Amino acid sequence: MTVRTRRTRASVLVLPALMLGGFLSAGAAQAAPAAPSTPAAPVAASAAEAGPPPKMELVLDLSGSMKENDAGGQTRLAAAKQAVGRIIDTAPADAALGLRVYGATYAGENKPEGCADTQQLFPVKTMDAAARTAAKQRVAGMNAVGFTPIGVSLREAAKDVGTDGKRRIVLVSDGEDTCAPPPPCDVARELKAQGIDLAVDVVGFKTSGAARDQLKCIAQVSGGEYADAADADALTANLSTLFRRAWTTYNATGIPVQASTTNCAEAPLIGPGQYLDAVTTGGKQYYRVKKTPDQILQVSATVALTPSIQHSNIEIDAGPMTPTGDPRGWMRAFSQSTGWANVLSVGGRTEAPKPGSTPDSVPGDEGCVMIENHVTDPTEKRFPLELQIGLADADLAKSAGKSVAAPTPKTGADATGGFSFNSATPIGAGTHKQSIAVGEWPIWRVDLKAGQRLTVKAGAQIPADLPYSPNSGLGVLLFNPQRDSVGCSTSRGAIELIGSRTGRVEKVCDTWEIAKPNDTSVQNAGFSEPGTYYIALGLGSLPEEALGAVIPVDLTVAVDGTPRTEPRLVFDFGGTPASTGTGNGAAATGGDGSAAGAARPGQTPGANGAELAGEPTSAARDDKSTAEELALPVGIAAAVLLLAGVGYYGLRRR
Repeated sequence: MTVRTRRTRASVLVLPALMLGGFLSAGAAQAAPAAPSTPAAPVAASAAEAGPPPKMELVLDLSGSMKENDAGGQTRLAAAKQAVGRIIDTAPADAALGLRVYGATYAGENKPEGCADTQQLFPVKTMDAAARTAAKQRVAGMNAVGFTPIGVSLREAAKDVGTDGKRRIVLVSDGEDTCAPPPPCDVARELKAQGIDLAVDVVGFKTSGAARDQLKCIAQVSGGEYADAADADALTANLSTLFRRAWTTYNATGIPVQASTTNCAEAPLIGPGQYLDAVTTGGKQYYRVKKTPDQILQVSATVALTPSIQHSNIEIDAGPMTPTGDPRGWMRAFSQSTGWANVLSVGGRTEAPKPGSTPDSVPGDEGCVMIENHVTDPTEKRFPLELQIGLADADLAKSAGKSVAAPTPKTGADATGGFSFNSATPIGAGTHKQSIAVGEWPIWRVDLKAGQRLTVKAGAQIPADLPYSPNSGLGVLLFNPQRDSVGCSTSRGAIELIGSRTGRVEKVCDTWEIAKPNDTSVQNAGFSEPGTYYIALGLGSLPEEALGAVIPVDLTVAVDGTPRTEPRLVFDFGGTPASTGTGNGAAATGGDGSAAGAARPGQTPGANGAELAGEPTSAARDDKSTAEELALPVGIAAAVLLLAGVGYYGLRRR
């Protein structure tokens, strides 16, 4: 469970649990220093570089059985072509991808010759436009005629991906190996025993019995993942999920900056923007900021933990320096994970001056942001830290008339969820289907106006052999435009327990009407701000052996009510972040989820765009104020599950 305590005028908040080891794979940060006297300038985005995605090769069964016409109105071969085409289309530009097929050329009965029928259709290399076109042409010409030499093909695929760096093989087969020896599961053990960083993921296409057992064995002994596919749509979805998990790293974004670890006087001065630094186990990091008394300052800090870590916390303090040496007075926010966490995220916002009051001031309107972390990792590893700074005029009148058009909602295969708030996929009303692996928490965004109401229903198809624990469940998390958790329902928690159930499981989140900004009633708490709302969906609190299992899910969104126009704060978060990792989904987004704009003259580029009403205000103004209770948990905080208060669920899986 993650408990966030925001000590702003005695305000205390509780946020969702961080229970799952997840999909993040960000590398160590190598931060570049910024000048201490002026706001940090953009430099090469090399901080938190995760390295290239793993080299991957798809090994595809083209044996004679793939001609059977039982894949949802088409042949298995046609379904395979559709799925492989989708992989080629969606491969990141820096992803090395190859394709090996077996059973594609020899149609005779000679077993030695048929069992040698494996060839690389295109080599493992990055997919530029020409490579994609050529690869799809080769896929279009595929035929299915021969034997099923799985073991031999796996050995050859291991040679194709080489021996350096991260590598994965993804096998698609509709049947059992017909050429052993070598038995394919023994080949998988052989590859694992070599001590190389290579796993084999497997999709069983319309398999059962001994054939399915053999394919599952390949995945299990190699450290890979297994998924079943019963038709063309399932094959495309499940295959896409396996590749996405390998290709999607934590998309660390921002201007590289290096904090002072001693005091504020030596800290870099940063303006509105998103910055990229790193933290190690324990310690304080300082950054200087400016704000005038009539501005609101918003700060968020997100630490990406790889692998997941227990019992860690992170704190933000901001304000003028005190005699103790640490900043105090503008805001203080705290987040703690007592469960397994792959992200620690904490955010806060200063209060607007009270009407008729004289705001406090400090010399030069300069203050300091201190990030203190207690990450319980014994290796002294450097974890990427994203620091976001935003400024807004407290006077709502200055925001009047400013707006940002919501992005065009995506549908179909393009509506696959992203893996951070910045890459959350815009969707509209309707049902959106995909597959996810256990441990993934894809994120979608829905743009709402005051007066509208959002209802979310999630569904998952639970296989009979999915490992589970008493608290395992299908979870839905909702976040408001400030990226604060706003719960799921007035009457129900965020989780639908799975227990002994198999087959379809559903979870409904009936939220409240988006209220007026000054509506602070308990019923509308958290839903008072119009703007972008975020939806995260996943399966939580499953045992380690369930991680990676691929589950079909669907997300149904309904938006009703009569929208109305109301004034809103406009935050300046700078320009578009520079990305240093590979990611999935839409462009970087602003505080309200709207697409970030390019940096303007005099503005520090490299961060998220405007919040709430949309267009950024003038760049990098100064700022100071007192504290408030609403927060901005940034990054992958939606890869978490709210498990506090879930009791023991006694039913066991039959």
